[in-house]
Amino acid sequence: MTHDEEMASDPAEFWRRRRDLTPTTDDADAGSYQLGLLADITDPAVHTGYRSVYDALDRFDCLDTTLAGSLHLTIKLFDITVASSPDSGWSSADGEWPPAVGRVDRAVTETLSEHSPFEATVTRFNLFPDVVYGEVADDGRLAALNQAVCDHPDVSTLGRDGEEFIPHLTFGHFENDADFEAFVDFLEANRRLSLPSIGVDEIELVAYEVGGRPPSYDRIATYDL
Repeated sequence: MTHDEEMASDPAEFWRRRRDLTPTTDDADAGSYQLGLLADITDPAVHTGYRSVYDALDRFDCLDTTLAGSLHLTIKLFDITVASSPDSGWSSADGEWPPAVGRVDRAVTETLSEHSPFEATVTRFNLFPDVVYGEVADDGRLAALNQAVCDHPDVSTLGRDGEEFIPHLTFGHFENDADFEAFVDFLEANRRLSLPSIGVDEIELVAYEVGGRPPSYDRIATYDL
């Protein structure tokens, strides 16, 4: 879930260097879970519109294409590891979270009280060293949410937070570089996207699988905007 490789935190710079990228395919050890904040995409219209994108991407061997049911907008990742079982690591007992989860839950609750629902549009393809994604136009709302959570005194800022945060919708994770050049050719010829707008009116705190491609996740709490 990091996208470094000596790249600027700017979508235009990632696109400029697309042919210089070496697809990142090494996974971290799966099995552990960390906390994340995301907007799940459940709108049937978006899922239907995504079918043509999925079909076009899934024919490339270098990519593990994301299923419609796993689409989400990432808002914030936390440097908090939880156990691999919700029964022992992040579940609530009598409405009380484990300390680390409770701290994040309170920070998110306080932060989101200042934000309202919004719409996001996925405009065109781009790629990080590890994923292909859709650039997101949302009047800066996802970036503002990320920054607001980072500004909370009980939350740590990570390497891709704040000014380095790039709102994106992941379409697939790279598995190898078998037909990567042909894949980039396709992106260049078909870069613009026309998916339906995504309405964001609730945010979810999740425990996501480290190293999963795509990462699976379990919902911990849901917050209305």
